[in-house]
Amino acid sequence: MSSWDRRPLAAQSKAAATALRTQVVDVVGPFSPFWRERLKTLGRTAASVATLEAVAQLPAVGERDVCPDGDPAGAAALVVQAGERGWALHAEGPVLRRGLARRLVAPRSYAAVVEADTRPTSFVWAGLAMRFPVASTRRDLDVVARCGARLWSVLGLTRADVVVSALPLLPRAEAQALSLGALGAGSPLLAPGNAPDAVAEALGLVPATVLALPADDAAELLDDLDQAGAPLDGVRTVLLVGAPDDDERAAARAALERAGVRDAVVLAVHVPDGHRLPWGECRESGGGSGLHTYPDLELLDAVDPATGERADGAGPRELVLSQLGMRGTALLRWRTGDVVDAVTPEPCPACGRTVPRVVGTRRAALVPPLSLRDGVTPVDLRAAAGGLVGRPDLDDWRLVVRRSPRDGRDQLLVHVRPAASATASDVVTAVDAAVRSSAGLAPTQVVLDDDLPADGHPLGSHLLLR
Repeated sequence: MSSWDRRPLAAQSKAAATALRTQVVDVVGPFSPFWRERLKTLGRTAASVATLEAVAQLPAVGERDVCPDGDPAGAAALVVQAGERGWALHAEGPVLRRGLARRLVAPRSYAAVVEADTRPTSFVWAGLAMRFPVASTRRDLDVVARCGARLWSVLGLTRADVVVSALPLLPRAEAQALSLGALGAGSPLLAPGNAPDAVAEALGLVPATVLALPADDAAELLDDLDQAGAPLDGVRTVLLVGAPDDDERAAARAALERAGVRDAVVLAVHVPDGHRLPWGECRESGGGSGLHTYPDLELLDAVDPATGERADGAGPRELVLSQLGMRGTALLRWRTGDVVDAVTPEPCPACGRTVPRVVGTRRAALVPPLSLRDGVTPVDLRAAAGGLVGRPDLDDWRLVVRRSPRDGRDQLLVHVRPAASATASDVVTAVDAAVRSSAGLAPTQVVLDDDLPADGHPLGSHLLLR
């Protein structure tokens, strides 16, 4: 059998189809309260959407779909909630037989088998516009750890590499994935947090060959470490965690040059919001061929950022993922908030791996943190767009984010062209109320505009960042 990263497309599709049916029919459909109700509302059953073609037709969902009132407690409905009786109807054969055999010997051991397969043992924070916990079972953590060995292979690391992680000490998926990944790959990892003094001290204690840094402030942290005299000469790989943009990548390389580290390879590692598996760039490309994914553990798609609907053709789209083989929080057709240029099945031109690659990622582009009058607030542009799509009183509309020339704060403007049958003042009032309801905040201004901003900008025909 071919390696996980060298299988032909037909073999990948066959494995994904099998994993998808198990995930939807035996896990998500029966045991996720959110998806049980959603499928009922759509007039579908779990079995009817358990194929690659059918699941791709499901409307994508995001934070505001799960928590429409803005209360993050609603995300608990995504967690798989299986009791002993229900689990027995859907458990995989080998696991079920083992549980029943143990039950004959020790009745309480059956409950332990059920819990091992269904009970959350770990939580990390997710969410871009609101913060909510994502649950993992012990089995899920094993999957993340096994993916760590895969990630190490993609990054060109071995068990001989020693990692110092300068990620913040927060319960985030990135930090957990890196820690479990090192465990799965057999590499030592020291995680002192992101305080420069603590990182410098850690680098003085272990012979680090890999340094993991938050992408958004990697350059600043590297300069601080250089000024602190941290020993960086042994570092051969720098991981920028969080899908760095071109400016962040260039700034990190410049900071390494200033610190005298000229031979290190700079690679990106990224965990999309809500996901738990880390993607990485292959070492052979030096960081230019996109993020390598796991076709047997996830399905990837790209949708229109404004509507969440499938969109064929070229151009930036929002990344949507479905998790396979995970038992904690059930994410199906999940809108990550990341905007990507493409999800390509073509083999990597640098390393030859045949796994899908995510190219041109802009992390959290659809939920940017904006400096508004009330402070810095993450604004879900998808939710705001949801209050405008399909309105009969509008001929066209745009969401525009720009800086105020007066005070430098961000502004969320809604440009609208009312329908001929609508009254302009009524449209302004209705649009303001719709955005308040769908996104949880008021737009800075609703602008009547017969000459709307031109198409062709980075985020689709209705979302414009300036």
